[in-house]
Order: sequence, then C-alpha cells, then structure tokens
Amino acid sequence: MSNPNTPAFPDTQPPLGEGPPAVLTEGVAAHFNAFTRLRLIVMMFLEYAVWGAWLPVIGATLGNRGVAPGQIGYVFGAFYLAFLVNPFLGGQIADRVLPSQVFLGIAHLLAAGAAFVMANQTDTNGWLLWLFIWSLLFTPTLGVTNSIVLHQIDRAGAGEEAKEREFSWIRTAGTIGWIVAAFVLLAFLRSTGADPTGKTGPLPEMQVAGMLGILMGLYSFTLPHTPPVRNPEKRMDPLAFRKAFGLFRLPGFTVFMLISFVAATEFQFYYVLSGQFLESATFTRIPHEYIGPVKSISQAAEILALGVLLPLLLPRKGMRWCLLLGSLAWPLRYFIFAIGQPAWLVVASLGLHGLGYAFVIVVQQLYVDRVSPPDIRASAQILLNVVTLGVGNFLGALISGAVQERFTTKAADGAAVTNWAPVFLVPAVLTLICFFAYQATFRDPERATAEPAAV
Repeated sequence: MSNPNTPAFPDTQPPLGEGPPAVLTEGVAAHFNAFTRLRLIVMMFLEYAVWGAWLPVIGATLGNRGVAPGQIGYVFGAFYLAFLVNPFLGGQIADRVLPSQVFLGIAHLLAAGAAFVMANQTDTNGWLLWLFIWSLLFTPTLGVTNSIVLHQIDRAGAGEEAKEREFSWIRTAGTIGWIVAAFVLLAFLRSTGADPTGKTGPLPEMQVAGMLGILMGLYSFTLPHTPPVRNPEKRMDPLAFRKAFGLFRLPGFTVFMLISFVAATEFQFYYVLSGQFLESATFTRIPHEYIGPVKSISQAAEILALGVLLPLLLPRKGMRWCLLLGSLAWPLRYFIFAIGQPAWLVVASLGLHGLGYAFVIVVQQLYVDRVSPPDIRASAQILLNVVTLGVGNFLGALISGAVQERFTTKAADGAAVTNWAPVFLVPAVLTLICFFAYQATFRDPERATAEPAAV
C-alpha cells in the first residue's frame, strides 16, 4: 500500500520520452552512493512489510473467531483514528528532540511489543485497545521514513526532479515489502503449525508484525544520521494545516474535498471486508492462509500503475482524465464483488485496487499541490490527509462493518452467513456517484501563485 503522505509523481515531470532524464549529479554521488540507497531501500521494504503482515488478513481472522462485523469495523477504526494524530505526534518528536533514525527504532520496538500483546488477546476490547496503541506508535513512522529518505537526497544536492524520481524508486520497495509480508505470514503458518484458519491460538499476523517490527526497530539504529531541526523557524507548526482552510474559497475546491471524503469512506469496504469475502463467498472460497498472497495482486497492480501507467498518462491526458479512470475502477471492482462470480474474475478484479489507488489517491495529492500556493502546500496535504485518511477512513471502517452486519444472519449451525451482493452494492453505487461527480465538477487546475484568503 502506497504512502499517503507524499505524492508518488510530481506534476512537474516531463512526459515520458521528452527531455533529458533526471539523474543525480556527480556531487550527489559523493554523499548518496549505491550503499546509502540500498540502506534506504531496505528501510522502506521493512516499514511496509510490518504493516502488510496484518492488515490484509486480520478482518478475516477476527471473523473466523466469531467477532461481529460491526466490531471488526471498530478494530479497523482504531487504526485510522491514530492517523488523526499522526501529523502531530512522531513528526514533532523527530523534528524537535530525537534524530529520526533513533525515533524510528524506538517507535518500532515499542510497536512490536504492542503487536505481541495484541496477538495474545482473546476479546474484541483487547484487540481494539492494543491495535490502537500499536497504531499510535506505527503511523508516525510513515512520515519519518519519508523524511529520512528526502533528507539524505537533499544532502546530496539533487534537483527537485531528480529528488522526486529517486524517492519514487526507493518508495517502491515499500510496496514490494507489503507483498513479501503476505508470503512470510504463509511460511510462518506452515512452519509453526499454527491454525491455518486463524480460529485458534495467538493472532499469527500480529506475531509476524511483531517479529518484523523488531527487525525494523534494530535496523533503524543503523540508518544514516538524520538530526532534528535546530533552527526553530524551520520546525513544523503542529497546527499548520489550519492555514490551508483558505483553499475552500477557491472555486470547486469544497466540492472536490467533499467527493474525496465520500470516496475515502467507501475505500474501506475493500480493506475491512475483502478478506472475509474472499474466504466465505460461495464462488471463491479461498483458504484463509492464502488470503494475503491472493490480495497481493492489488499491490502488484499498484506497482505497475505507479511505475508505468501514471507517469505515462498523466502528462499526456491530464489530471481529470486520470482521476476519472481511477474513480471508475473502484465501482467496477465492487460490482464484480457483488456479482461474486466467476472466481477468476473476482480475483483478477483485485488489481483494480492498485489502479484506483494510483489514479485517485495520488492525483488527489497532485491536485492539492497544484492549487496550493508554495508556502502552504505542506499544510494543504495535511488537510487532505485529515479529511480522507483520517476522518474518511475512520468513518468508512465503521460504516463498512455496520453494513456487513446488516446483511449477516446466523445459519442453523450457528455460523455467520453474509449476503455479499447488497453489501458491495452500497460502495459500488456510492463510488459510481463519485465518478459522475468528478466528471461534472473537476477541471484540470492552474498552479496557484498567491496564498488564498484567510478564513
């Protein structure tokens, strides 16, 4: 899953095949050599492997343990609730107090402890509490890993274009780590003899997240030194995003944010419910232990979309065309889920997640960057993250769990049975409405040159 905090491709990139390639200068190579790049690649790989070990499968695991769908939504909601304090917690400590690599090591080691504690909980309250604690420790590390990479590239003296390209290459290792984590979990299940259905014993995905977290925590202390900012004028204002509220005075911005908020809530029907769906739906019935590897199709498609399709199409077709393409991928996937057959089509439709992420989430970030004056762009990105990744995803997790519970009944043997067709018709219709709303209202913007009026 891509990092939401940094656009993968700047809108300043030239069309593919036009202009000289952006490369690091000879002066850059002296400080940013192949060994430094490799160290940062391993950091990104481990960072997202920790996350990817549990998120794709934990909904299905808790469902197998008899947790009600609405309660599963609350567990996911605990994770996204942590995103609301993400801009204010770890970034401030890393900016003001500790070197970034030290903060990263401490946070991951503490989060690993929380993961092991959560793995041994036996009720919903315990899972919810300890996932929230894990999330408070983990979510700030997403931004800190970005800052470490960008700081090291800055030290090398790279230009903006080379800097963005170098970051994109390193960041791709995170998506690969997410994929590999699914197979690490599968190997763990088989080597330890853990219950492959996830119904009994400690939560294996959290055990793997804990082990990877320890590895990441220890490795973090070996990373290149990234000191805290000593100049108070350069430190981030923890409430800086308030400056971006003036953007709501721009024509179309309020409508754009409203549509993006609705789309974010529907995004959670995939994250929260797809594991249970793939395991229990009549025509798929994918064994629980294979849920993670099968869902990694989404990340493989994401790599293709971010690495090839978006940089190819964005300069030629523009933001509006790309946004419409991505926002159509999501309802198409949900309609396929609602139909539920044939199995090969349902599995193949997982790739639409990666396409939708690249062409919606990343384009949203680029749009906000484009319309924001240079001095408030970081604030505007925080505002977008709070609206979508924070509030939108939090409410979406609760809503998706509640919708599944509405269409779930008890069978004669006491097992919970979900009628998946109406469950997925809800996000299918709403994301289709978002597509038409974008089509009617979104226009490729011009770059802003002055700060919007204060509110």
